[in-house]
Amino acid sequence: MARITIRPDLAGTTHMVAVPPVPKMADAATGQVATDRESGATLYTVQLLETFEATAQLIKVTVPETGLDAGLVPGAIVRPVGLTATPWANLFNGQVQSGVAYRAASLVPAVPATASSAPKAKAPAVEPVAS
Repeated sequence: MARITIRPDLAGTTHMVAVPPVPKMADAATGQVATDRESGATLYTVQLLETFEATAQLIKVTVPETGLDAGLVPGAIVRPVGLTATPWANLFNGQVQSGVAYRAASLVPAVPATASSAPKAKAPAVEPVAS
């Protein structure tokens, strides 16, 4: 099967840390942690609550240790940098299991726009009406 990587459009989405980073296991039985193939950095899994319009979903994002910020605590608003989504499917015991694997180069703190910090719109100019 061909491997497809998708770069999701993050416009209008908000990502909040639901569960802080934990090392990703390559082999849970032996306790071997997963590492990045290119850099050798330890990989971590971070669970994010992703919201868009009136919907929300929990996603697990794999991030190398070098891309983690110290402020990744539950409730922190972050911006995934270089986020990709890779669909996958496996046949296990005659059952097809499938999903999407998310990966980001880093997670950086983001400050959402609030009503008080948003730029204020100028009132339209009102011209006097001649009578």
